[in-house]
Amino acid sequence: MNGPVSDETLHAFVDGELDLAEREALLVRIQAEPDLSRRVCAVRGMRDMMKLAYAHPPAARPVQPRAQGRVMQRCALGCLVLGVGLFLGWMLRGIDDSATVAAQPGMLKGGLSQVSLAGQPDPNRVMLHVDSAAPERMLTALDEAERLLDAAEREGRIMQIEVVANSYGLTLLRAGMSPYADRIARMQKRHANLHWVACSQTIARFRGEGQTVDLLPSVRQAPTAIGEIVTRLQQGWTYVRV
Repeated sequence: MNGPVSDETLHAFVDGELDLAEREALLVRIQAEPDLSRRVCAVRGMRDMMKLAYAHPPAARPVQPRAQGRVMQRCALGCLVLGVGLFLGWMLRGIDDSATVAAQPGMLKGGLSQVSLAGQPDPNRVMLHVDSAAPERMLTALDEAERLLDAAEREGRIMQIEVVANSYGLTLLRAGMSPYADRIARMQKRHANLHWVACSQTIARFRGEGQTVDLLPSVRQAPTAIGEIVTRLQQGWTYVRV
């Protein structure tokens, strides 16, 4: 593995989506290049934050400049201890110092919680993240998307929902495999602001294993799921891991 290492490759490495040869080559470079090691730490920290924050949503709290500096320092040292209210300085560079990590448990049903970089989670821009093919997880994502959109319609609000699928959660959006293809088509006809996003890195991995991967109509691809999630968080969206 020669040349610059892209963020997409690092995301795939952290998510276990590289093949054995690519993984071994990248490990050699990580051991030899401190900057690359720091980047891997940042990506891994963001992934872990996504897994943990939705289950234990922190209370809204301003991020003080001194605390922000400590985050940057930890990242520069190549490791990050995730704490309540702190995000990665490297991955979330450009976020205003006044940004907070917030959660509003009453917005969602079924024990789901959400995380936002805004002072209050935006109830009108929500991304639902599915990374499991478990039928109940996929069904929960659809139920929640439909419930939120229907509620917004009744209240006269314009709402945007994005369902992001990666790893085995991609099954939800695969033509010929999704158990909910008909329902997804009906939902798409009813709600113009409902969008479906598939992780290109997962698609490449499945195709590398010899699988044929066809997506349902209207599904767009993002280079990586985590990249899509980080971008939306920076734009003020609310994140929910189903």
